[in-house]
Amino acid sequence: MSPSGTILLNQLHEQNTVETIGRARSQFHGSNEAFAELAEQYTSLAPRLRGKFLRMYGLSSEDSYFSQGTDLSLAVSAGMGHFLRNLVLSHRPARILELGSSVGVSTLYFADALCKLGRGTVVATELDSAKCARLREHVRMAGVESYVDLREGDVFQTVAELDGFFDFVFIDVWADTYLRLFRQIERLLRPGSIVLADNMYTAEDAVGTYKDYIEKNPGFSSTTLDFESGVEFTVVVS
Repeated sequence: MSPSGTILLNQLHEQNTVETIGRARSQFHGSNEAFAELAEQYTSLAPRLRGKFLRMYGLSSEDSYFSQGTDLSLAVSAGMGHFLRNLVLSHRPARILELGSSVGVSTLYFADALCKLGRGTVVATELDSAKCARLREHVRMAGVESYVDLREGDVFQTVAELDGFFDFVFIDVWADTYLRLFRQIERLLRPGSIVLADNMYTAEDAVGTYKDYIEKNPGFSSTTLDFESGVEFTVVVS
């Protein structure tokens, strides 16, 4: 990634951390010392236990569950971003579909990988006009505009207007819409396509119907990656 792109991503990750901590602190009814102790416990837990831990203390954010708007950037972590970039570099997809782009952090990782490969497009989707404006600016600052096709508007309407096949799909929208949205994009997938779905642990209840559908369908091979917020890694078999 270019030096300016790296600096930008570092700033966006720092901003997301501040937002996340601030949101959790506002929900926690206790002292700063108790909150610090809780944060330390959280980071020591295995990822698959973190969602239940948050819910136990009333810190689960509805941002991951329901289709209401939020000002939060809800960005992927740096570790997740590097994973996405490396996966693109190894799989070499011609077309990537990103469902829920927010301010473009994951978009930048996708676009940077495509830039290194010298080809490909990531179709980014986002409803919030303010976030779309920030995404466009971030893409411009990183110098990867030619690899990003931003579709602003309702994601279901956007998907309905798409055609052709996608080799890679990243789902990071509202957890209660995963199954409905996946059923709509199935026609855009082909054998060998990869689908990643975030928030399998942090929104475990809301994504249950999606996970059941994937696991019971012989046309897919899927496993949950035990890191970050839980990532369902699905390969289209037939």
